[in-house]
This record gives sequence, C-alpha cells and structure tokens, in this order.
Amino acid sequence: MPERKKERRDFKQRRKGFFSKTELAEWLGVSRNSVAGIAERFGIREIENLFPEADVWRKILGIDPRHEEDRVLLRRPLRDGTWFARQTGIPQSTIRAKIREGTLEYPHGVQLSEESEAGGAPRSRRWIACVIEALADGKTAPAFSPAVSVKTPSALGKDGGGEAAQAPGLNVFAQILHRNADGASQEPA
Repeated sequence: MPERKKERRDFKQRRKGFFSKTELAEWLGVSRNSVAGIAERFGIREIENLFPEADVWRKILGIDPRHEEDRVLLRRPLRDGTWFARQTGIPQSTIRAKIREGTLEYPHGVQLSEESEAGGAPRSRRWIACVIEALADGKTAPAFSPAVSVKTPSALGKDGGGEAAQAPGLNVFAQILHRNADGASQEPA
C-alpha cells in the first residue's frame, strides 16, 4: 500500500530560519510551481535557493515577530478557505462575498494571487491558523508586532479583498495586530 501524504501540521523546516522552495510551497498551501510567482509578487528574495522566513513573514503577512513564541506560531502552515470555513462555520461563498463587501468579522487573510482577468474571485487567500483558531473560540488572538513600512500588493493595488482601502502599507493581519498592540479593542474587525 502506498504511503500517505503527510499532514501539513507535521510541517518542519530542515534549516531553521529558512524555507526551501518545497517547504515554502507547503507552508503557503500552494503548488511548488506557484512559489516563484508569489515570491516575485511580494518581493521576497531568494538566497542560494532558500527564502528567509523573516522576509516571508514581513512581506506576505506584514508581521515582524520579535519573540521565539511568535516564530513558533508563525511556522505553522497558513490555512486555506476550506479550513477557514470549517473553523468559523461560514460557507466559503459567504466568506468570499463578505470579503468583497468588507463585512467579514474575521481577518480577511492574505491574497497570494492576483484577481483573474475574467474578474472571478481568487481562491488563493490564506489565514494564520492560530489567529483564526483563537477568534473562533472567542479568545484573544495572538498580538504579533506589525512590520515597519511593508509594501504589500494589497497596499499597492487591487487584490480582490479590499485590504488596500483599509490601511495603506499594512495587510489585514498587521492591522489587527497593530490595533492589539495599541491597546484598542481585542474584538475582530
């Protein structure tokens, strides 16, 4: 009997502080062939076939972890819309509609790809697992430090999720975490 594909929760990096292309693909929940395009879109530099995890977190998530506890939480793979729908009990079509309308009461996630030319909603949105799990359980989400002067695609142009209108320079995770750090309401936006 063939060996089953390993679970994403068993994800481990071979080199601490760096993602290989295969590891980054697994962490993002995309195919290995998608990594180059995503790295280019977000301006992530590849150093000798490795991607620095701090660069990935800073440019994709808008987060600059300052403590090892933050790094441990962020090393868990990002999760897709199917997982998000199971965690929150909100159907995927409703999630996409609420993101377009700007009415989703959870973080909007990060959009890894651009909107298609046909105008269809992209389905490559990903969420930080520990943030959604905490909010879905009615707990306070971990407060990561926002990265300073992040220029993400959502801040530079239309990404199909409305983040550009919310706060230039910061993606939606960074906005929530920035509010938490400022002592504002701990409730989801």
